[in-house]
Amino acid sequence: GGCGMGRSTLLQQIRERVGRSASQYIDVERTATTPERFLKALSSASPFAPAVEPLGARASFDAAMAFFTSASAAGGAPATFLLDEFLELRTFESFPGLRRVLHDFIDGIAASGNRFVLTSRYAVRTLRLLRERSARFEVIHLPALTAEDTLDILALGEGRPSADAEYT
Repeated sequence: GGCGMGRSTLLQQIRERVGRSASQYIDVERTATTPERFLKALSSASPFAPAVEPLGARASFDAAMAFFTSASAAGGAPATFLLDEFLELRTFESFPGLRRVLHDFIDGIAASGNRFVLTSRYAVRTLRLLRERSARFEVIHLPALTAEDTLDILALGEGRPSADAEYT
């Protein structure tokens, strides 16, 4: 869905429910300027592995894919990755050797034993990308947050007064 629908908020809530040591939230739109920067942001903020040094566009993308597919939570449990605006990975397609980044990404995570929650404001593009991919993907269309949902998220619902409630 479009902007302001609550995708990022939902991913943050999922991260809290799964646990910060078992999941990682990634804002792809902010970190996908280059494959090297994306890899650095991915690995430096990860609860799953030490930081990885970028090696060049193709090598950094391959390292990010290896990270997504091989990372594990404590005790060897599957890692959960929450990628906000995942279609922004297409930015990498302007780099040499990275013409099919989105297809490579989807194929890579489909084969992984890890868990992935992907969001995008471009529903049609997402459906087109996933059309002939693994049945492992389930597309869930979310309606926009209601005012009540927003108040609950901000902990301003019934019984939770706030001095800022009048500004929401």
